[in-house]
This record gives sequence, structure tokens and C-alpha cells, in this order.
Amino acid sequence: MDQQRAIIITGASRGLGFELLDLLVAADARPIALGRRLDPRHAAASARNACVFVAADLSALGSLDQIDLAGALPQTTDEIVLISNAGSVEPIGTLGVINSASLAAAFAVNALAPAILARKLLAAADSRRTRLRILNISTGAARRPLPGLAAYCASKAAAIMMFDCLATERSDVAVEHIDPGVLDTDMQSMLRSADDQALPVRQMFASFETEAKLKPPRDVARDILTRAGLL
Repeated sequence: MDQQRAIIITGASRGLGFELLDLLVAADARPIALGRRLDPRHAAASARNACVFVAADLSALGSLDQIDLAGALPQTTDEIVLISNAGSVEPIGTLGVINSASLAAAFAVNALAPAILARKLLAAADSRRTRLRILNISTGAARRPLPGLAAYCASKAAAIMMFDCLATERSDVAVEHIDPGVLDTDMQSMLRSADDQALPVRQMFASFETEAKLKPPRDVARDILTRAGLL
């Protein structure tokens, strides 16, 4: 018998998240998309019950405890899977220049919101006596200091440690960190177009495009889901 999974994806409105959601919709997995908005194509899928949309602003941490994420989950499931994909590369700028509000916002989206969602899903998994599995879509920047991307590097590194602590606290929770590499997305375009003073390593990101190193997001999404056994 096939496993019955509840799959939650954050940051599904564009880029890799869009492709992850799209492939799961096509596979009749009835995924749950959590975020501020859906792409119109997936809004149509939600209207026909091919996916579920839960509106949430990951930068507004106080509101996350109020969302009814458990209510979007089926009452019986073999496994709850969180694909923590949402992320913000902003603010772009050296640490001496970026302001405190933008620094806090980066940590909210990239580290604290994923931790809050994991806590809510852990409670749901415990109440249903099922397993929780977390696929953390990470980045090489989480393990490498990049001038001009201190907020991004540090907040994504914090997410890794947050999830690793959870996995250490709860041996029944499976955590996997996935570095998808450099993708042809809006984030890369933003980095290429940044000011050189704000992003001293801007040329490195520009070279990813000129040297044809950017990967198609759909191919990467398919590989992630296949390796995870979700397709």
C-alpha cells in the first residue's frame, strides 16, 4: 500500500518552490502550500482541490501561531513532510551598512519561521501518532561567509542548527539539509544586479550566468523529490 503523506511547502510562489509544488500537484500528492500568495496557476489547482493553500506571512512571526496549519492536514497520515524552502536573500550589504530591521527580517524568514512551523507540525504529528520529516532547502552560503550576504549566510546557518537541535532532541524526527546549488531564479538575478560596493562578491554570481552554471529549477525540483521518495 502506498504511504499517505501530508507534504507542506513554503515559498511556493516562484523559483524552486513553484516547481516543487507544481510537480507534486501533477503527481496528485495534494500538497499544502504555505505563504503569502500562490501563483495563479496553482490558485486554479487549489480551487479544484488539487492542492491546499494556507495563507501566512513568514516575516510576521507573531501571526504564525494563529494559523490553522493542523487543520489543513489530513486526520490520518503515515508521514508529515515539511519542505522548508522559503528564503530571503535580502538585505544585501555589508554588516556595517545594513540596518537592524532588515537583519531581523532575514532571521525571521530564514530561521525563526521554519522553527515555529516545525514546532507546530511536531505537535500535529504527535497528536496523530505519525512521523515528522523535514527537508530543509539550504544553501552553500550557510557554510561559507560571503561579504555582503552576512544576513543570508548567518540566518540560513541558524536554520541548519535549529533543525539539527530538533533532530537531536527527537530521534523520531528525520531532518535532511539539501543544497540545491545555483539555480536560474529571481534570487540569482537580484544578486547579479546588486551594487558592487554592497556585494563585493557580485562578480562571482555574474559568472554563474556567463559560464552557464545555473541549473533549471524544475530539473532540480524533480531530483529533490525523487531522491526523497516523494514522486
